Amino acid sequence: MFPDPDTLRPKSLDEIQNAFTARLSERAFPFGSPLRFSRSSAPSETLILHASPANGLHIRYHHDELVCEVAGKRITLELADFDVRSELANDELLYQFTLREAIPEPEREALTLGKKTKHPIFFNRAMNALTEMVEALPAERIEAASSAPTDYQVLFEAMQSPMVTEELIELDPLAVAKMRGMVRQHQLIKQFGGAIGVDEVANLLGLTRQAVDKRRREGRLIGLTQGRRGFVYPVWQFEQGGTLSHLETVLGALRKHDPWMQLSFFVNPNARLAEASPLELLREGKLDPVLQAAETFGEQGPV
Repeated sequence: MFPDPDTLRPKSLDEIQNAFTARLSERAFPFGSPLRFSRSSAPSETLILHASPANGLHIRYHHDELVCEVAGKRITLELADFDVRSELANDELLYQFTLREAIPEPEREALTLGKKTKHPIFFNRAMNALTEMVEALPAERIEAASSAPTDYQVLFEAMQSPMVTEELIELDPLAVAKMRGMVRQHQLIKQFGGAIGVDEVANLLGLTRQAVDKRRREGRLIGLTQGRRGFVYPVWQFEQGGTLSHLETVLGALRKHDPWMQLSFFVNPNARLAEASPLELLREGKLDPVLQAAETFGEQGPV
């Protein structure tokens, strides 16, 4: 079988660009070419293909093969020698080509992971943001963030740098407040014993996972979403093989509030309870004042 004459196997960035300019001439685009190229030299030499929306223009990249079809012409590039990243920016689809031998091993592994993810645009944009942070942050700040115990905390510590927060505030004036809210949520969980997963709750209560989930959906347990990882349950809700006394009764009075607001009610000092927390009073068997505070929680006035 003879090779497809429209399939090319470039060995350099110049050959990729020349393949497009030679096969897809300006004459194919009466209103101007939707394709253009630019170059970047950091961290490695990179060729960037900018593809603007245009009728009849189709580009796809799959398994080291880039196919471009436009105006009845087709070009196929086999790019086994290149790492290719794609992203959407300012209504343009960008393809970034870098020779594999020019990429340091850690970055090569990250790019390989980016190809396999179900959300490549999100992955690539997040990687771009991380690259900008690494280049902008001082070494001591990066070292301090890198010593955090989890990967999420590494990222969170880096984002609290004044340099990063200033840029975030320019884009979203509430960005810092949102970050502080995330910290406060984490503290609310950690300060009162942490949280456990559905399997641990099921074992503790002698229930099935489905029964635990049903209680959460019915508002009889506080479950905090962790995205695709499911829900976690604050530990203070459980005692002596069951749940905190009168927990379901108070949650019934708080049913109009989301789980984070319910958590905040139980563990924070409350002005209507002489600055004691509802959790403290429930542990002392004092339901009535807690129930009264729950029924007015969130209303104007001191809480």
